[in-house]
Amino acid sequence: MPSNERDFIIKLIEAARAVSAGEYRKELLDELMLAPDEIGNLARVFDSTARNVSARDRQLKMLRIVIPMGVALSAEKNFNRLLETVVVESQKLTNADGGTLYLLEGDQLKFVILRNTSLKIKMGGSGAPITFDPIPLHKADGTPNESNVASYVALTHERINIADAYQAEGFDFSGTKAFDARTGYRSQSFLTIPLEGKENQVIGVLQLINAQDAETGQITSFSSDDVLEALVMLASAALDGYIREEKLRQEIAQLRIEIDHTRRAKQVAEITDTQYFQKLQDQAREMRKKRE
Repeated sequence: MPSNERDFIIKLIEAARAVSAGEYRKELLDELMLAPDEIGNLARVFDSTARNVSARDRQLKMLRIVIPMGVALSAEKNFNRLLETVVVESQKLTNADGGTLYLLEGDQLKFVILRNTSLKIKMGGSGAPITFDPIPLHKADGTPNESNVASYVALTHERINIADAYQAEGFDFSGTKAFDARTGYRSQSFLTIPLEGKENQVIGVLQLINAQDAETGQITSFSSDDVLEALVMLASAALDGYIREEKLRQEIAQLRIEIDHTRRAKQVAEITDTQYFQKLQDQAREMRKKRE
């Protein structure tokens, strides 16, 4: 068999394996598709078929995962369970070993859920209380805290995908490295995503740690995924809706308190303005004078 035909078969097998793994990319056959002969025609036909298969797989994945998740998130009335569901399902979807969810409170990101499968860490929600300090969005001098990847994402609305935190530049991972030194863990790949509300304001940050290869278990980088995109949108909408409802409930409760205070003040005024009450006050004053 001629060398070019043998190379074609090898590349075609690699492309077929990529399709089977759901990792097909057009670049795998770019060179072959430029060929003017039958090999080029076959490569172009295979590429078209592979992209159709990939699109169908994404749609099926959406149906199997995202739609039920959307229903579950929208129906969940327990806020802690809602927060946990966002992290746990995101971990499953990306095969991530760890996941952290922060909510924006004032000018800081508060840890609300922290999970790590390997280390058996379960904090926040139904787990143990979280003892980590919030992450400020601004430093003491008022400048943006862009050295921390989570605060950077919250400030810029930008998604950050880091293949290896130990090799990354531009962010301070000293806290992560100290955690690794204490636990023997190695926090390698990070995917940090801003969660935005209805008016595009950041309401929180989702951070996934250490994507694992489904077959080997080796740590790998996070890949872009339409299903994850849909889950993030659904999670953001669910969190934003709950936060808005909670704020409205608090405002209604405060209004009721103010109404009650006004009603009580009016009732007191109505009592103290009566002749009977005035007479009682006069009698009390006379009794005090006699005692003196």
